[in-house]
Amino acid sequence: MKKEYLLVLVIALFVLSSVLDSLSGPLKLALKNPFYFLKPAVIAVYPFTAVSIGMKTTFLFISALLALSVIEKKYLAKGVFLLFLSALLELYSIQQIATGSQRITLEWSIALAFSGVALILPAVLYFVMGIIKLIHSRLKEINYPYSQEQETEEDL
Repeated sequence: MKKEYLLVLVIALFVLSSVLDSLSGPLKLALKNPFYFLKPAVIAVYPFTAVSIGMKTTFLFISALLALSVIEKKYLAKGVFLLFLSALLELYSIQQIATGSQRITLEWSIALAFSGVALILPAVLYFVMGIIKLIHSRLKEINYPYSQEQETEEDL
């Protein structure tokens, strides 16, 4: 899928989730942690808000991956960044919910927590890709000590 289409999807998800938030009103719920919202009894009472949180989570997930897509290769760096971002999102949302802070709405706090968990999978995939690429380059150096760029047509 082209990056432009993903960008349009991200913008549409943000706008639609904002519309859903304005229609459903603010979430007034006492949570022990962000994942308490996933209980079926809670989702049954707040289905409209659950859809809005799902859209926000998807928006944040795709936005992070889309931002990293402009960096070519550098898989290990991308993995470290996503793991760091995931941890920050989790810690921030847990703090927001535990302290009852009103800096951001509860819907956004929950979406940040879910996005943090979702970003762990691409972080692991980037780590695996980076390790494979590193092993491949090391094996290539061992088998072919001279770079292939130095070879001429006569050498082949």
